[in-house]
Amino acid sequence: MRNKLVRAGGRSIGLLLLAVITAGALGSVVSYYMSGAFPAGPVRDFFFKALDIGVPAFTINLGFAKFTFGIALSVTTFAVILVGLSVYFWYKL
Repeated sequence: MRNKLVRAGGRSIGLLLLAVITAGALGSVVSYYMSGAFPAGPVRDFFFKALDIGVPAFTINLGFAKFTFGIALSVTTFAVILVGLSVYFWYKL
């Protein structure tokens, strides 16, 4: 029996995941480099300031072992726009 990729409407879900991750990373890079070209103010803060969301790191100490867990994402407006565009094009193409 062959393994089949999960598909939605003839498109691979893996391709969507790759597009979303790539678009998010590219949006963060674009935000970082373009922020230097704009003067300080509310427009710059809206488009280029990152919003940190996630679970702060916490540690579980069992005496013989120590585990640290946590995840954080820095979301910028350009990252959201590019992720939205990548999902749109995934559905339309």
